[in-house]
Amino acid sequence: MKFRDTLLSGLLAGLAMLVPATAHAAKLDTKAIAEIDKLLKLVSSGDIVGQYRHGELATGGVFRFQISGDERFKYYFNAICDDDCTNLDLFAFDKDGKELDTDDADDNAPTLEIQSIFDSEEKPRPRQITVEVRMVACKAAVCAWGARVGAFED
Repeated sequence: MKFRDTLLSGLLAGLAMLVPATAHAAKLDTKAIAEIDKLLKLVSSGDIVGQYRHGELATGGVFRFQISGDERFKYYFNAICDDDCTNLDLFAFDKDGKELDTDDADDNAPTLEIQSIFDSEEKPRPRQITVEVRMVACKAAVCAWGARVGAFED
């Protein structure tokens, strides 16, 4: 992980401690979503790809989503979970199931960076990326989480 990613991950983890009780092991409601999104906006950059994703997961739970992008872009994935969550991980795979990046550090604010694979001699091709949000440790029955994807043209 690059210095920028380490710094952002640390900042996001610190900010996660500020998520108010509204995001505390309750049903994921509009107030909790707004707080999670506010924190994601502080540390995320690039043009947003798709929508923000939100959900609730119990320990051991996995949520998968896909983005359809293209190989000209570098992608950043940021996620965060509520204050009952102590460990959330992110994994990214290409269309063939090859792992592109992983953040399995013991924290509640994972970050991924997927580099562009565009060769300027060719026409850019579509790029499908599958992301897994994995709830490693949640102190409640379920924990709320949110994720954002940003893109930069290389």
